[in-house]
Amino acid sequence: MAVQIKGLVLLMACVLAGGSHAGALSGMATAVSATPAELSSEEEQDRLLIGRSFFTVPWVAAPSATTARDGLGPLFNSNTCASCHQAKMAGHLLNDRHEQSRALVVKLSQPQKHALRDKTTITVPDPVYGSQIAINGVSGVLYEATPGLDMQVKTVVFPDGTEVGLSWPVPYLKRLNYGPLSPDTRLSLRLAPMLNGTGLIEQIPEQAILAGADPNDRNRDGISGKANWVYDPLLQAFKLGRFGHKASQASVMMQTADAAAHDMGLTNPYFPEELCGSTQTACLQAPAGRPSARGETLDLPMHRLEAISFYVNHLNGSPKRRSDVLPQALAAGKALFQAVGCVQCHRPSFKTQKGQTIYPYSDFLLHDLGPALADARPEFDAQPNEWRTAPLWGSAEKVRQGWRFLHDGRAANHLEAILWHDAEAAASRQAFMQLNVTEREQLIQFLESL
Repeated sequence: MAVQIKGLVLLMACVLAGGSHAGALSGMATAVSATPAELSSEEEQDRLLIGRSFFTVPWVAAPSATTARDGLGPLFNSNTCASCHQAKMAGHLLNDRHEQSRALVVKLSQPQKHALRDKTTITVPDPVYGSQIAINGVSGVLYEATPGLDMQVKTVVFPDGTEVGLSWPVPYLKRLNYGPLSPDTRLSLRLAPMLNGTGLIEQIPEQAILAGADPNDRNRDGISGKANWVYDPLLQAFKLGRFGHKASQASVMMQTADAAAHDMGLTNPYFPEELCGSTQTACLQAPAGRPSARGETLDLPMHRLEAISFYVNHLNGSPKRRSDVLPQALAAGKALFQAVGCVQCHRPSFKTQKGQTIYPYSDFLLHDLGPALADARPEFDAQPNEWRTAPLWGSAEKVRQGWRFLHDGRAANHLEAILWHDAEAAASRQAFMQLNVTEREQLIQFLESL
């Protein structure tokens, strides 16, 4: 990392990281990297370094000799952001030990109930276990449960006789350490997203996204993109959601705060209280991290949350496309992508507020994808059957790393992902299935190049 900074700031970053400078910067080498040369000031370069440290270096449980990162848990899934977002860990259902990947979390919700908080309807959690199962606990605090996956299978037959087997994971929980779930609670899976390009997505003007919305399908094309308006408690305002599988996060900072709280048990300005259930006594009584030198009592106070968000926002911009595909093959696949109607939701490009043209291949709106993908979890205005159009950029890297697709990783490749589309996307799926084998391969090759 070719950054020239003052020795004092470098020393601070090393101390915050709990190790050497080299160790603090090595964790993300195989996954993502930032571009310090593009930063305009030494202050921004310093913030990038500190944010990267808090993203990659493990947090520890309190009490600890350090006050910088001693807020882990009491209940948690991972001890670093990188645990879910490194290339070798993210995008998979199972890890190398054939256990459920940390990048795949189990969400809890009661879809038939409604509650109001911060002037908006919220997803109702389980009364004991909250909104996400924690698979780990600090010393003296029992973890909540051990998730498992049952794989279901069905076969799809193309008009030309080609058969494709589709599988999907059905989550279950064993060893529930705090009693049974409520009978009204449902389980949902969420796979951690790729982070490259998030800073560019945040720079898309709100009106540019809203221009594509047609919630009542006034043009009668069968596509009714809908905005998800989410409440930001710090701004005390509703903002356009654009991150997350259901567009339920309005900003990188909001998304970072949510992951910090639910995945690592870190209190922060968005989640100032520990996420312990009222009957989880050991969790409620667990030691809290000592106040920082500034007197801050939150595990992740605003300046650290801003630093992590700044780092995520400056991960390398648009994901790199493959350069080894023949231009004529790409042209053919792109034409078919347009002809079958994929571009109606997977909008190719936007201009950022800085005038840069980016190619995320998403409209960042909610669409009904049918009952087979519905997972009994509403989020703000997003109903269980509605999902944000997944950005297609980064597909080349995902294919290279063997990532899986869709919100729960059920699709092993783009072909399977297409076959899961229904409702608003049913016509496009049927048009794809009518293509001959060569044409289908050309369209898939185009997707894999993005």
